Amino acid sequence: MKTQPDWQWNEFQHIGADFSDLDEVEDYDRKHGQFRDVAAENRQILELLNLPKGVRVLDIGAGTGHFVRAAARAGLRPTAVDISTTMLGYARREAEKEGLNEIDYTHAGFLSFDFPEETFDAALTSAALHHLPDVWKAVALSNICRVLKPGGQFVLRDVVFGWGEEGHVIYCDKAIASLPKEMRSRMASHIAREYSTLNWIMEGLLERAGFTILSAEKPLSYFQVYHCRKD
Repeated sequence: MKTQPDWQWNEFQHIGADFSDLDEVEDYDRKHGQFRDVAAENRQILELLNLPKGVRVLDIGAGTGHFVRAAARAGLRPTAVDISTTMLGYARREAEKEGLNEIDYTHAGFLSFDFPEETFDAALTSAALHHLPDVWKAVALSNICRVLKPGGQFVLRDVVFGWGEEGHVIYCDKAIASLPKEMRSRMASHIAREYSTLNWIMEGLLERAGFTILSAEKPLSYFQVYHCRKD
């Protein structure tokens, strides 16, 4: 991980939940498992990418490591990147339980990972890019594009807003109400404090970074899945 200039956004600062705490990490994993079918999500991502065995795939903001474990089981060579050493330790522990020892782990973030150019065949980030303001999302996406091989694929899954004539008040209230009760306060905090952007801004950022958007799906009103290719 390279040394960062003093004017660069500090991506290691805590915004939202404190994932340096093991109890918080375990609670995050448990709660998300209650309202998400994580295994099905990972199958869908792998089907979307349709990668041959043995290729390298990068997961930025890998969290508790569900995707990198699924990728390893599918015969890929995954690298997990996260700013939380606690998250990485948890992910490594869960992988070792399954005998998945071929996963690489890197303590870094979107702005600070410094893999060589054209290292990976594909990249993924899920529910992590929203921790950066839009200016730094642009830098992060360029860094992802840099480390992908020509024609490499990128899947972005994140909270992305897109209200229409209803306006932001009704839209945000509906988004919060759609979640289980125990997750609503966290979603309200996310909207108030974190950096999720609008769909038309996100699409512009992706294209300016060097990606062609192959598909854009909205499984939830506030959640977007972009499948992209490096130009």
